[in-house]
Amino acid sequence: MNEKPLHALAAEFAKTLKTPEDLNQFSRMLKKITVEATLNSELTDHLGYEKHQLRKGKNAQNGYTSKTVICDEGEIEIDTPRDRDGAFEPHLIKTNLHYGDG
Repeated sequence: MNEKPLHALAAEFAKTLKTPEDLNQFSRMLKKITVEATLNSELTDHLGYEKHQLRKGKNAQNGYTSKTVICDEGEIEIDTPRDRDGAFEPHLIKTNLHYGDG
């Protein structure tokens, strides 16, 4: 992984982080956004096409379901994408597991 863009991002956000709570909130938000983006990418791979493209076959994205995961920063509420067939099984956050479990 290339750390250079992460250093630039950290330097930019460091200007707004004033307290340990600010840092904790930023860390939680960054983790939430990253996990949700990864889950959406997994669903795209599962379906075989990008969101808003013509679907290939009968299965399609079918909204989101809310899930609470536990990580180092505490509980984080994430939106997990669903498919119509109910066949999508995320790899990053398995069903009925917490973030740190696998």
